[in-house]
Amino acid sequence: MLPVIFLSPLLHGGKTFVRLGFQQDKELFSYLCQQQDILKFSKTYKCLVTHYKKEPLLKLKEIIRGKAKLDTSALMRYALQAGVKGAKKEMPEGASLPLVQLIPGELDGRYILLIRFRFHQHLVSLMKEQPYTYYYTKGKCWYVQQEETPLLEVVRLLQPYARLRLDPRLYPIDFHTQKQLITGGSRDWGSIDADPFLDALYGKGYSSSTLYTYYSLMGRFIRQFNIKEEQTLRELQAHTINLYHSRWMAQGNVKAASVNQSVSAIKFYMLYVQGKSLEGVDLVRVKRDKQLPKVMSQEELRAVLSASGNLKHRCMLSLLYSGGLRAGELINLKLTDIDWERKQIRIRYAKGKKDRMTILSNVLCQFLKAYLEAYQPQQWVFEGQWGDQYTDSSLRSVFKHALQKARIDKPFTLHSLRHSFATHLLEGGTDLRYIQSLLGHNSSKTTEIYTHVSQQAVQNIQSPLDRLDINSNYPMLSNQKPEYLKEPEYLYPTRTKININAIMTKYIVDTAISK
Repeated sequence: MLPVIFLSPLLHGGKTFVRLGFQQDKELFSYLCQQQDILKFSKTYKCLVTHYKKEPLLKLKEIIRGKAKLDTSALMRYALQAGVKGAKKEMPEGASLPLVQLIPGELDGRYILLIRFRFHQHLVSLMKEQPYTYYYTKGKCWYVQQEETPLLEVVRLLQPYARLRLDPRLYPIDFHTQKQLITGGSRDWGSIDADPFLDALYGKGYSSSTLYTYYSLMGRFIRQFNIKEEQTLRELQAHTINLYHSRWMAQGNVKAASVNQSVSAIKFYMLYVQGKSLEGVDLVRVKRDKQLPKVMSQEELRAVLSASGNLKHRCMLSLLYSGGLRAGELINLKLTDIDWERKQIRIRYAKGKKDRMTILSNVLCQFLKAYLEAYQPQQWVFEGQWGDQYTDSSLRSVFKHALQKARIDKPFTLHSLRHSFATHLLEGGTDLRYIQSLLGHNSSKTTEIYTHVSQQAVQNIQSPLDRLDINSNYPMLSNQKPEYLKEPEYLYPTRTKININAIMTKYIVDTAISK
């Protein structure tokens, strides 16, 4: 029978190491001492230790194969506990890649596709190698002829090396290009065909963000179980799927909403791809946290909106607050969506593919007219540096810098401006039904959450303690102690009372005499 090596965490100097524990075995001990590239003997702790990293642990597993067994249960418990305390979210795949924007244009009467990106040596070399790419000197960018080169070919060329952002004027595009934009170079699905899943999602009219989320979450599930065939997916039982989600949630680096989206993605696959009946299939969802919205005070809002010296940035943040807009709604706002006469803003294709109207502030009108005259955007109210749509990442960066300039270190986000809009309207006496309409909520229950953070509503409620006469009923609040709180003299028979006044008088007299 092979000996067992118990791996347990060892905290030293603010770092985590791995301690090796096993019964006395001279041959095993001498063998492990020879592996000095991954193992060290600690004179302080009198044991063999290694780094708490994936590579040395995998190498340890290889070198003891056939000689001993590893027990990693203590390390697994430590990893779960460390994850629950607050594991950092991993950077999304491809987040470090350069950004490339594809924008339609016209040159010498022919339609072209502009390829814009900041200077990147590898992308420049890639462009020079292609026979169908040309450099546009005046625009300082590359381009292809749309009639000669299809968009799908450009997407397949650039996607492994860059993050692509397509101009909205390129939509609608064919299914093959849309699928390529979603799947990219992902290998999570392996040999499983994802086309039926994507076709079903397209048929239901889901948004592109939902398509991408469902595809990646379903791919994560397939990768975790190392599924190679569709038949294996058909044979999976509900308890296996529930175990997958429970273990994922136990790691602590995921939100309940993401796990619930994974449940919805798997259910969608079972129902519309496999054709299963979901009767009797009990996939458990995680109970979501009910957090109150983070609301900014009027003083904080005044400081943030005034912090930015850039007119464009100030207009964007002011519009988010004054109309209760989401970040995506601001980015998709067109010049034709502003009704100057009726002082209203039309929000098109908002969350749930719904249109709605919201208010346009009188004060903001002056800022907007000055901004439009200075910047002269062509289609979108707020355009990027090349005339395309403004990006959500740039908008978040604007708000972050405004918070820093205003010296506010509270965990506010862009959505806090929308929360503040609703809460301040409620505190100003606006009916909850009108606030619901301005925000575009389907249910009034969603809007009612702002009643919990309204200062006016809370301040008008009197605590029951304030109705009690505590001064007369609670003698410990007076200067004199009641009899039952005084200490009996017999507890301290040797203690003598000290007359502070007499001591101070004697000190003053002695000092005067000595002088």
